[in-house]
Amino acid sequence: MRAVVVTCFESNEKRAHLAYETLKGKGYELLALTSNFSHVKKSYRQETIADFQAIETKSYRKNLSIDRMLSHRRFAKDAFKQIEEYDPDLIYCLAPANSLIKECDDYKKRHPACKIIIDIIDMWPESLPLSFLRKTPPAYLWRKLRKDHLSCADLVIAECAYYLETLKKEYQGAIKVIYWCKDEGIYQTKAIEGNKLRLCYLGSINNIIAIDLIRKTIENCQMDVEVHIIGDGEKREEMVKSLGEVADVKYHGLVYDAKKKKEIMGNCHAGINIYKEGLYIGLTSKCIDYFQYGLPLINNIKSDTFDFINNYDVGFNIDQDCRFDVKKIIALRNNNQPIYEFYLSHFSKEVFIRDLEAIIEEVQG
Repeated sequence: MRAVVVTCFESNEKRAHLAYETLKGKGYELLALTSNFSHVKKSYRQETIADFQAIETKSYRKNLSIDRMLSHRRFAKDAFKQIEEYDPDLIYCLAPANSLIKECDDYKKRHPACKIIIDIIDMWPESLPLSFLRKTPPAYLWRKLRKDHLSCADLVIAECAYYLETLKKEYQGAIKVIYWCKDEGIYQTKAIEGNKLRLCYLGSINNIIAIDLIRKTIENCQMDVEVHIIGDGEKREEMVKSLGEVADVKYHGLVYDAKKKKEIMGNCHAGINIYKEGLYIGLTSKCIDYFQYGLPLINNIKSDTFDFINNYDVGFNIDQDCRFDVKKIIALRNNNQPIYEFYLSHFSKEVFIRDLEAIIEEVQG
């Protein structure tokens, strides 16, 4: 049997490679395709993920643009030229780009026996940070590409349960939720000494982060706060300056070394997961990182994350008053084995592979 794994974003490659490994473990011969263009850096990549072939991709400079849509369309068509020659029994497609969903539909019409799994990693244009952008012509076309062609799938995977409300209106078949996963982490069990509340912010520092709400949350703590920032982005200077006026900020930049990250995060009481309102987000990657290191969350996003905190006591949900129970957060961190066990049972690599194997078997029939 032959299978294809295809994605056009480097940010999805870890998940794509896990799908690759799982399919390989099920006995499939594999073709794996990705892009040589970095969506994040807007530049060409010299190296790509192991086992994946990089397709020459048209560059673009703006996220919301016709050039981007044309780039995705060209990538999808070029990818399916190779897929046509490979003649697979199964296609595992990570979307967006929604152009890939259309090509899956066209391929299914030509090859109805081929099984197709579409893994929805993000909802475009619903995830656009400004609501008016969702009503622009490019956004309308993005949505239409998914809505009109998703029916080709034999099974749809959603990256979080929050997407199900929309996807069930567009797709009548089986939809399964598989969360992102991480390798097994080593969490810090030692209680944190001292009279400061130490918070961690991990990840991209961009225009969907609610810096004003993070600042207000810190101001409401009524104790000295130390904020450790790991990451970078266009709003980095604004965040460091604003939070630096109400807390002792330690900016670490981008940290890839696991030992250094453990040293920083292991000495924090909680992870910050606070975003602007109106975003179509159910679970962020940074949440899984926090859980991996045994940190409870200070959170304001709804659906999956909100429910996890309510049901498993792994953090605190704040509302517009930006207040949380500081004593509770410290207690959760200083007795954090249940948080790490929650991580293992929901977001470990073993759980991801187990759930995907079950899906593959279901699709195979």
